[in-house]
Amino acid sequence: MEENRYMDLNSLIKYIPFTKATIYSKVNRNQIPFKKIGKKLIFSKQDIDRWIDDGGKMKKEVTIPVLVV
Repeated sequence: MEENRYMDLNSLIKYIPFTKATIYSKVNRNQIPFKKIGKKLIFSKQDIDRWIDDGGKMKKEVTIPVLVV
């Protein structure tokens, strides 16, 4: 069985050395990968690991417009 894929805020605080205030600040600035279900924040362990490996930087998604002729 797979280890927990998603973490709540308290689990994330135990996983990475940030305070609640820092995580909320990063969420508000879209600087940490998160998902929201209703009012609850959840964090994918895989996304957080990738984010840490990338030096704590969010990769910007590039959208290429499609030209219809």
